[in-house]
Amino acid sequence: MTRTDFTQLRHGSDLLKRGFARMQQGGVIMDVVDAAQAAVAEDAGAVAVMALERVPADIRKAGGVARMSHPDMIQGILDCTSIPVMAKARIGHEG
Repeated sequence: MTRTDFTQLRHGSDLLKRGFARMQQGGVIMDVVDAAQAAVAEDAGAVAVMALERVPADIRKAGGVARMSHPDMIQGILDCTSIPVMAKARIGHEG
């Protein structure tokens, strides 16, 4: 992945921010851990997916913490779906 100037994205227009919120209204946002699950979620009618390293139930069971998903996994989900993809990010960490 290439570095991006996120200044414009942080200060998106009201139209963009309100439009994204309206897209999610009344829909389901599914937790997914790979592109195959994202494709199933989209086919089932999800309005967006949350790309996670592991699903919350598995994290709680193992007593672990939620980590940022690998960027390649997120890119794979972006490549196979047309719905919005969200993911956790750790500010200040590189690599």
